[in-house]
Amino acid sequence: MAADLTYTDNVGLVSTAKKSDLITRLSPGIVVEGQGGHVTGMLNFRWSEYAYANDSRRNSQQRSLAANATVELVDQWLYLDGRGSISQQPISAFGTQGVSNELVNGNRTETSTYQLSPYIKGRLGGVADYILRYTGTRTKAGAGELAVGSGTTSSAWSGRLAGDTALSSLGWSVDLQQQKIGRSTARDTQSKRAMGSLEYRIDPQVKLRASLGRESDDYSSTQNQSRTVHGYGVEWAPTERTNVSYDKQTRSFGDSYSASFQHRTALTAWRLSQSKNVSTPSDRLLNTSLGSAFDLLNLQLTSSIPDPFLRAQIVNQQLQQLGIPANAQAFGTIITSRVYISRRQEASFILTGARNVVTLSANRSDNQVLGTGGSVADDFSLSPNIQQSGFTTSWAHKLSPDTAVTLNGRQSRNKSSTASLDTRIKSLSLLLTTKLGPQTSATMGLRQTRSDSNGLASSYDEQAITGSLFVTF
Repeated sequence: MAADLTYTDNVGLVSTAKKSDLITRLSPGIVVEGQGGHVTGMLNFRWSEYAYANDSRRNSQQRSLAANATVELVDQWLYLDGRGSISQQPISAFGTQGVSNELVNGNRTETSTYQLSPYIKGRLGGVADYILRYTGTRTKAGAGELAVGSGTTSSAWSGRLAGDTALSSLGWSVDLQQQKIGRSTARDTQSKRAMGSLEYRIDPQVKLRASLGRESDDYSSTQNQSRTVHGYGVEWAPTERTNVSYDKQTRSFGDSYSASFQHRTALTAWRLSQSKNVSTPSDRLLNTSLGSAFDLLNLQLTSSIPDPFLRAQIVNQQLQQLGIPANAQAFGTIITSRVYISRRQEASFILTGARNVVTLSANRSDNQVLGTGGSVADDFSLSPNIQQSGFTTSWAHKLSPDTAVTLNGRQSRNKSSTASLDTRIKSLSLLLTTKLGPQTSATMGLRQTRSDSNGLASSYDEQAITGSLFVTF
């Protein structure tokens, strides 16, 4: 249970005629994590009620959800995966950007994505492992293009056979995939893919991969376009604390690739990544926490706390006590039903000491439209290329085992490559967090935000005083 008070001098995020307000938030929630028997999963759901002292017409409700679970329906054969996400996202990357959900922002909407995926897996004839999976996904928003009709749906089939050869270091696999994306505002699209791969293990630390196959899709045309695709990859794990990987494939839109570096020590964790691939609505809204403080601290504690559920609980507790946002992102997701090409770069780092914890995550995304739009305009109707960049950072200093002072920063920029659309935001907050009891903590803070925009949004500045009380049962 959380209760917040926020006094802001610009509740409407406007450039002139600013109005102040005192905002109260009551936010009951439930967190369930664990594994036992045939069920493994996590659920974090919160319902927030906002009340505005100077204008009750602004009173509102918001939900947030992060959930995933796996149920073993038939012992070692039939399984069911489920995932769900509810979050607040900008309707337009070029509209007004905010740093806190209690502020009145017409460019914000609630998005929800739910996914169910039954699958079977086992051993075929003692010579190969198999897995056959169906995945159904629905994505919806309260405003914008994804608010029309049923939003966006996706249905996908995938299958995989994998086995060894007479050479103990050589393995093989065959992958089949088929996906159909349904859009309420435009024609449906579909894709198919068949790939065969070989993997050769040079030694326990190094693996090489090569693949060849065919794929087809109608992303850019009403007719399916087929082509031959091929690729290669390498993975190197010199120690259990370090992993380097690179994969590249020739695709219809050019080369797709994924490169990553991860390393952890007793006090640090490092992540570097770069990728280029097709981005779908469900992927974007179900996978939004790359480079977050939670990911970094979770990676760092892998060796000392092997149990993933116990580790997740400890990570969340530590970040809350330090006043560091667990899943802060530099910029929001582009809300559209389109499939587009996304190039992403990420660099993130965490350092934990006896009294100080420092985090830094920098991200960049270059997004290029693929195919035609629908009957409702989206950001790609304004520009075929959207560039997003920014960083989040935190420095927490422990004054005592139960009290910390924390400086959080965020900076982001969304710009168009062809039109004069450019929105920037900078924000700093200073927090004092203290533990009042075994299950109670409190936070007091100051916040300063500045946004500069050329295009759809107006520039503004905002200052706020915040206070919160958090109680667990």
